[in-house]
Amino acid sequence: MQRRNVEGIKKFSEQKTVEAYRKAVSAIERLRKEKLKINFNTVSIEAGVSKPFLYTHPELRDKIERLRRPEPTETDGTCRLTHQLEEENNNLRKEVRRLQEILRKSKISIIV
Repeated sequence: MQRRNVEGIKKFSEQKTVEAYRKAVSAIERLRKEKLKINFNTVSIEAGVSKPFLYTHPELRDKIERLRRPEPTETDGTCRLTHQLEEENNNLRKEVRRLQEILRKSKISIIV
């Protein structure tokens, strides 16, 4: 029985996988630097690799899934902070009114 020498084919396949992985990582970084949309389709096109390749490599898949979520913008954070501060302000006003009512009922006057 003849034994086949497939070491060269295995080595070539591994090199192709490493090269495709490197191209995918580079594509993700380029898209990120240029602030372009990052998803499996855009990375696949930019890197010249198949979408199944991206899905079957957990590190690439996780990175793309994480980056495709919209990042909160500065204005979103500012709006959120403004909303929190307004809510806190309203709670403090309610507390002041409640305390003033308690003082009024106990017939103690206060100047505010």
